[in-house]
Amino acid sequence: MTYKRTVKLVGITFVILIYEDSVVQCMSNSQKREMRETVEEMFDHAYGSYMKYAFPADELMPLSCKGRYRGTEPSRGDVDDTLGNFTLTLIDTLDTLAVMGQVEKFESAVKLVIDYAKFDSDIIVSVFETNIRVLGGLLGGHVMATYFKRKRRAMEWYNGELLMMAKDVGFRLLPAFNTTTGIPYPRINLKHGMEKDNLSQKSKDTCTACAGTMILEFAALSRLTGEHVFEEKAHRVMDYLWQQRHSSSDLLGTVINVHNGDWIRREAGVGAGTDSYYEYVLKAYILLGDEKYLYRFDRHYNSIMKYMSKGPMLVDVHMHKPTSSARHFMDALLAFWPGLQVLKGDISPAIKTHEMLYQVIQRHHFLPEAFTTEFKVHWGQHPLRPEFVESTYFLYKATHDPHYLQVGKLIVENLNKHARVPCGFAAISDVVTGRHEDQLDSFVLAETFKYLYLLFSEEKDLVVPVNEYIFTTEAHLLPLTLSLINASTIETKVKRNLYDIDLDGPSLLDPEDNADTQTCPNPLHLNKGTTSYAFDIRTELKDYVNNILSTEDGSCRRLGPRLRAAEFLIGNKEHQEVIGRMGIKISTMADGRLQLLHSAGSAASKQDAEDGLEFMKEMIELSQNAQHEHQQEPMTVQFISYPFHGSVSLKAGPAQFGYNLKVNPPILGQVVPVQPYDACRPLQNPRDVEGRIALLERGSCMFMDKARRLQAAGAIGGIVIDNNKESSVESSLLFAMSGDGQTDVTIPIVFLFYKEGQRLLEAAYEYPELQVLLTYTPKSDVVFKTTNEEPLKQDKTDTSSTVNKVRPPPTGATEAPPTPQGEGPSADTSGGLSPQAAKQIQSTESLESLGKSIESYSCSIQYGPVFLSVFATTLAGENKFRIIRHNDNTIDLRFHLFQITKNRKPEINTLYVEIVEILRQKTNFQSLENQEQYLIALARMLEAAVFQGDIRNIEGQKILKLTELLRIEEDPLIISGQKGVKKENLYSCSSQHRDTKNTNEDRSHCRKRTCPLLEYSKRQVCPIQACNTVPHSGTPTPQELGSDGG
Repeated sequence: MTYKRTVKLVGITFVILIYEDSVVQCMSNSQKREMRETVEEMFDHAYGSYMKYAFPADELMPLSCKGRYRGTEPSRGDVDDTLGNFTLTLIDTLDTLAVMGQVEKFESAVKLVIDYAKFDSDIIVSVFETNIRVLGGLLGGHVMATYFKRKRRAMEWYNGELLMMAKDVGFRLLPAFNTTTGIPYPRINLKHGMEKDNLSQKSKDTCTACAGTMILEFAALSRLTGEHVFEEKAHRVMDYLWQQRHSSSDLLGTVINVHNGDWIRREAGVGAGTDSYYEYVLKAYILLGDEKYLYRFDRHYNSIMKYMSKGPMLVDVHMHKPTSSARHFMDALLAFWPGLQVLKGDISPAIKTHEMLYQVIQRHHFLPEAFTTEFKVHWGQHPLRPEFVESTYFLYKATHDPHYLQVGKLIVENLNKHARVPCGFAAISDVVTGRHEDQLDSFVLAETFKYLYLLFSEEKDLVVPVNEYIFTTEAHLLPLTLSLINASTIETKVKRNLYDIDLDGPSLLDPEDNADTQTCPNPLHLNKGTTSYAFDIRTELKDYVNNILSTEDGSCRRLGPRLRAAEFLIGNKEHQEVIGRMGIKISTMADGRLQLLHSAGSAASKQDAEDGLEFMKEMIELSQNAQHEHQQEPMTVQFISYPFHGSVSLKAGPAQFGYNLKVNPPILGQVVPVQPYDACRPLQNPRDVEGRIALLERGSCMFMDKARRLQAAGAIGGIVIDNNKESSVESSLLFAMSGDGQTDVTIPIVFLFYKEGQRLLEAAYEYPELQVLLTYTPKSDVVFKTTNEEPLKQDKTDTSSTVNKVRPPPTGATEAPPTPQGEGPSADTSGGLSPQAAKQIQSTESLESLGKSIESYSCSIQYGPVFLSVFATTLAGENKFRIIRHNDNTIDLRFHLFQITKNRKPEINTLYVEIVEILRQKTNFQSLENQEQYLIALARMLEAAVFQGDIRNIEGQKILKLTELLRIEEDPLIISGQKGVKKENLYSCSSQHRDTKNTNEDRSHCRKRTCPLLEYSKRQVCPIQACNTVPHSGTPTPQELGSDGG
């Protein structure tokens, strides 16, 4: 606070302004030097411990005093994707040694990296982490090495070795970018790219920050090496992400599908999942000088401050509904935001958010990994993150307020007191208890100690002029002079109109634009005469976190925004505590529904009682609106194995967490009940559960807790069965099982009401080997029929599920398809086909019209002897694929897509996803090697067809190879796995491989194969089907169409 002291002396009155927290906290140059030396000693302790106990391992384990190598320690899950056995910590630390002026150690470290760092291990790594830590670290080391060599300080022998290593890493990451959208896969094998371990199928979703944090490193690599491909790839990613922003809110979600660009998680924030994307949009403008990035950042920034900024707090919202909060807590990664606001020039909100975070740190010594809007610890871990130190450094540079030196001093003291151990510094596993974790991430040496050192340094103290560089998100230094390299010489291959992307927006040089968006205002200039600019802003937030303001009745006033009904998650324990303070109790009714009861007298305060009343009003309104809205989209549990073969499908409720069956392939597995049946305690039969779909009962604990136990036991999915004996899909509305805001569950979980669940349990009891398919929509039952097996016996009709009775298969070649009882012979001229088959033939004929109908679309492309054509229509039917091998050795690949387009050109991503799905479901594609290369080639060929472009030879050769290997599933060579079948018989059985234009010879067709879902069930052995020759009538048979009877 500011107060006046008046002193009278010889008739003269002096008014002395005393600024508390400003004057008293000034730090002398000697004190700053002492703090700088303390930080350097701390760094030496950590770096020396790594070199003594861990090198050449990737990380130091400070409690065990040894190194962490990938594959030698128990797996920590996705965290280990950072490691690649390539001396990670040493690479990440190179430019920190240079900044601290430890030139001899830097030179020695560079030599060690050159000698020991290898990047050809058969290891799967994170593309994002490898880029920012390894590629960025090598670039930062190269930049510092060339600087010292140019200044003749050291490194006279250096000849660009680190840059060549960075180039090697860059090329190893490039295959991850071969997706239809250009967004990279999240993981890649350093040695085999995307070709091994079916990586393209295991990791189809990536976070926004993971995809959007490439442009600085990749552009620098291109401009330093002349290899333009890296910058081109990174620009394309940024362009696509900008296209996928919500059109009205200008916000992005946190997780996106790399194939079709769909948002998997639509929460929008500035913390985990999106943080460094926004950072790189602004820094791309600073480093590269491309104005489109400044325009984009301003659009993003305005929306963030409009929708997410709640006083000093930044809360996540829904990108499509930005006025609604997405979660009730903040994570530690948002601490970088005040520093970015300094670069933007918006100092006041940066000061406020930083002050709020500082007060949280004062309560717990460190910033928890996540904390609620009421400042309670949500996740207690703290891996010694650098983001808050980074913002402290930038705020001090902007304001010169000594308060930020005191903040840095407290951080140094806390690190030494609470994190220092004999072998370095250990991460904090719980800020409440202070318990340590045997972990020292490389970013502690790369960022945390670097920013602390710079905080207490003046320009004259540094051997490297850091103001001439920009910091990457990992605090590696890239020279601003890179912007002077003529980027126009880079021949971009990104077609700007390819996906109708608005890349640039209005010109930033338009004189009518708001001038504020083109400048970075200096607060010291704007507030001349006021030396306490930052202090005055902080005063507004004095004790914002700790101090609970009293009201007249002695109760407490709520801090932060009130929990709203639309944000409430029934499984979130913190939300339950919040509404409990409001005087709201939750009870379960007989039918399983929840009832909320509000009593003002039970509220913790008058304010809480008022909040509870408003909450109940919102909940009533939501309930009334829900009655007029559609219920949740159902998932499906489909019985696959004998004797059902897809004939029984149960409607199931989805989950708001885990594997998304709507956008991902279905999951097939054998079912097994868990013990205990409610899965609320550690499972007693984990070996039975591993690799299977678990059956469990609702109740006793949260859905997320159940799912985590299933996942830990190795289950591939879970089916929760209601414990209310009165529930069924007939009497109850489907609902989506709620999560708790975390994203650690990756398996699919669905919900069955009691009646449907009992049917599943009875089937599993009668057929212990029962396999079910967890899917968004049920697959056609014909696909699952088999010959030589008894048909499904007639049972009582269960109106709660979709049951299609299976007819006995035909026993002879001349047997006509059965006609409905009581009807005469069919008048259909399509060879006695069923009405459904005839309708699909009609649909196919409409497709063959090459797009003449307004309800269909077609495109085609030819490469050598291969002709690819795609037909899409609004007509109903099942997607089909045909391979037609002509006598002149040319080959037609025909994709027939139904229910795709509605009087307009379909999205290319939609076409691609449907085509890939056909290949996986109806061909032997899943059994081929190098699937990823074929998918890339297919995507390029499809792009060429849609946009009338050319296909490169390398991709064309892959298509040629694919046509040699590809077989449709009905092909007995693929089905049987048996040898000794004559080649001519094989081709007579597989009409898809024949010239359909030749009508002079007899046609052969075969029954459906007996092996359902060959790509999912590798254990089954499929017998060869008998082939039945019939005269060709000129009308395609169902088998020729590749359909399930039509």
